[in-house]
Parts: sequence; C-alpha cells; structure tokens
Amino acid sequence: MATLELSALTKSFGTAQVLHGIDLAVRDREFVVFVGPSGCGKSTLLRIIAGLEEASAGRILIDGVDVSQAAPVDRGISMVFQSYALYPHLTVFENIAFPLRVARLPEAEVRQKVGRAAEILQLNDKLQLKPGQLSGGQRQRVAIGRSIVRNPKVFLFDEPLSNLDAALRGEMRVELSALQRDLDATMIFVTHDQIEAMTMAHRIVVLNKGRIEQFGTPMELYHHPATRFVATFIGQPNMNLLPATVVGTDKDGLTVDIAGGARMTLPVDFGTAQKGDAVEVGIRPENLRLGKGLSMKLRVLERLGGTAISYGATQTGQKICAALAGDSPVREGEDIGLTFAPQDAHVFDNAGRVMRRLAAPALAA
Repeated sequence: MATLELSALTKSFGTAQVLHGIDLAVRDREFVVFVGPSGCGKSTLLRIIAGLEEASAGRILIDGVDVSQAAPVDRGISMVFQSYALYPHLTVFENIAFPLRVARLPEAEVRQKVGRAAEILQLNDKLQLKPGQLSGGQRQRVAIGRSIVRNPKVFLFDEPLSNLDAALRGEMRVELSALQRDLDATMIFVTHDQIEAMTMAHRIVVLNKGRIEQFGTPMELYHHPATRFVATFIGQPNMNLLPATVVGTDKDGLTVDIAGGARMTLPVDFGTAQKGDAVEVGIRPENLRLGKGLSMKLRVLERLGGTAISYGATQTGQKICAALAGDSPVREGEDIGLTFAPQDAHVFDNAGRVMRRLAAPALAA
C-alpha cells in the first residue's frame, strides 16, 4: 500500500477559505477517519486528495511522490462515494469489472481480479444479478469491489454508509474494518458520525472550521482531548460542561467552585489561571455516580438494561447527563446527588483549551 502526506494544504472558494494549512501524515496500511460536523471541510479535503478538487496551496505526497498536480487516474487512489454509482443495466460482475474493461485487460485477468474481490466481499453468489436485485449493503459492497480490482495505493471513502439504515450501518462498519485488515490497505474514511470514527479508525482526524483540532487514536481523543470541541464531539452521550470559578491554585492543582455544586481541587496544571477566572469543568456521563456533590433534578430516565441514562439539570439550570448503573434506584422527577473522581475531570480555559493533567504522585517504596 502507501503512505500519504499533506503539507500546508489550503483551499479557498473565492474569498471563502475552507481549509487552513492542513498538515497530516498517514502511515502505510493505516485506517484513518476524517470526522467533524457538516461544513468542516472533510469531504473537500478528501476530494483534493483524490484530485477531484484542486488545492489553493500546499502539497500532496503519496509514497513520497508529489502528486499535487497529477490527474486523479495517475495518483494510485480509488474512491467510493456516498452514492453507489452503479450501472443498473450491468450485472454485479460487469459493474466490478468496469474499470478493468476500460483498461482493456485480458479476459482471464479480469475474471481473476473480479473473482478475488467477490470472494473478499462475499458476493460470489450475486455476480449475475443486477443492482436493483440487491440490498443497500450489497450494492455498497459492489461499489467497494469496483475499487478493490484497481489495486490502488490508497482507498478513499466519502460517507459510504450514510444511505444505510442503522442496523445495516453497524454491519457494514464491521465489514469495512475486516476488509481493511484482509487487504492490509491504507484507507481514508470520511464521516460525520463519531461512532463510526471511534469503532473503525486506527487514528482519527477531528476537523473543525477547516482546521485539524486533534489527530490521534480513538482512546487518546476520548481520554485526552486537546480542546473543548474535541471533548464534546467525541463520546456518546456528550461530555457535560459545567461552569466553574477558580478559587485557588497550588501544587495539587486548581481549586474551583462548580456552579450548582461543591468546591473541588482538580489535579491539572493551572498555567496562568488566577483566582476569579471562569473555567469549564468537563465530566463524561459514565464518570458520574450517585453521591454528594452536584444536585440534579432528574427529568428523563432511559433504562437500557445495563445502563440508565439520566437527563436533568443542576440547581442553576445547567443541563447534565449521567450514565448510571442500570438498576440505580432513581426515578424521574426526583432530586439526586452526583459526584465524580477529581482525576476524571477535564478543565478548559476561556479559549477552549484543555489544562494538562498533573502526573499522579509516585507511591512510596
């Protein structure tokens, strides 16, 4: 397969700049997911890599070769779009074989390549059917098969699961992850769905307003978000953000008064924070538990078996969500107490940057 490197990549449409100095290095045989809200620039970035859009500035290197000015067909990439783009009058076999027919490969080689792709994608018994006779997931696999037979250096996927229902999306996530391992391929996958990103990616690129907010493994982004945006975008249900005021700083970290809650000392490097500064304390719903601390009016309770998702608000009206044990003795309409371990908290300054956590003290011998 191949490495992919983007250097100082920018893109403007008239006076509107949509990508701002993108620097990125994708490793050989890595599954990287671009994720972010609508309009963040992720599909534009993918189309620039594919050669379907021209960058305003910057370079694209595949296996160390600058392909910034190369035609799409000369970049060694293959792209699977959101729409299946299959030919309805052709069989599955001929849809998969289409790029090989265009390249005028010998019939024996066409059959060998199509047969291998069909076996990988479990389409052997569907080769003589037309697209209209297939399910949505099967049609998407045919589109992927058409990419596989080209033997590209890099596979690009532009929200390929968005047209599928929820159950089928889950199945296709598993299939695509297995496909990447089977092919040992370099893959770039674009989605707005953070669950797809978390479950499939080796590393995730979180994009926001045309900039990379953070690039790392799913668990790095989950446990160590660099910004408020990443913290609230990654994780389901979303991280709670609680307004707080700094009341003290010392070697143990930052002491804050949380709006509607108790005073706590949080083990973070407070930097230039001073008494009286406003900060936000982030705590994931799964890190909250019943206890003294925050007071919450429970408005909606979703019992999901092993987990009880509890939605409500603090005394100051701040929305809060807690993922409690499924058999927790709580009821809608009542006031409950919530607490959390200080080391589970994330603290964000007024610019939305996370304050680095302090290292845990070494245990005495």
